[in-house]
Amino acid sequence: MPYADIDGCNYYYEVTGNGDPLVMIRGLGSNLDHWYPQIQALTQHFRVMAFDNPGIARTKDVIKPYSILKMAQNIPKLMDVAGIEKAHVFGLSMGGMIAQELALNFPERIQRLILCVTHCGKSHSISPSDKVNQLFAAMIKEGTDEARAAAAAVMFAQETLENNPETAAEYAGISMKYPVSTEILVKQSQAIQEFDTWERLTDITPPTLVLGADKDVLIPPENLNILADRIPNAKLHFIKGGGHQVMIEQPDDCNTAIIDFLT
Repeated sequence: MPYADIDGCNYYYEVTGNGDPLVMIRGLGSNLDHWYPQIQALTQHFRVMAFDNPGIARTKDVIKPYSILKMAQNIPKLMDVAGIEKAHVFGLSMGGMIAQELALNFPERIQRLILCVTHCGKSHSISPSDKVNQLFAAMIKEGTDEARAAAAAVMFAQETLENNPETAAEYAGISMKYPVSTEILVKQSQAIQEFDTWERLTDITPPTLVLGADKDVLIPPENLNILADRIPNAKLHFIKGGGHQVMIEQPDDCNTAIIDFLT
């Protein structure tokens, strides 16, 4: 299995497919296995590199400091190990925050950028409702089965839970293969709380697609409008009928949007 020692952190990563390189960055608590609705479709067009973030799944080590910037700084080194000089970059949720820092600090390593269901950080982001915040915080801090089950209402659109409950169940099954510790979830949450790119978004130079979900209650859609307004010449596209887990809920529409923009 491929591992890479990057600044003392032993990253687990996989590279599959052929074509232009595409680096995919996951969000809070999830690992590369959660790309299961994307890998088959995207590897027909791209050489896809995905990895487990520090402290997640098979990447056991934790970086210091545990920050969005530090995670972004390690990605070009991981690309070097994989023999990738320049790539498209897709960032989901927290991964979208990492992708923003990557684009701002290493623009020469990026061909095109996709930011999905994410925001620009603490100074100008639009917060979810108090109820959503409470459910999400309980999932992170308590880590119980009950808290995780309750948080499904935060992560998935209500229509998905009512009409396609097997979609959420499959995601939960993938998650249980590598349960995430409360300690790491707290570290990731703290990193997100310290993250802020609003002032610098106008400096992002790679062609950018901002991809949103119209039923996302965790990162309200207004956050995607902010990103698209601030990033020069960014395109904005909303997927209908998806919540924060839109990549799981509406995979065909998401995959089509990704392929169309990158090709």
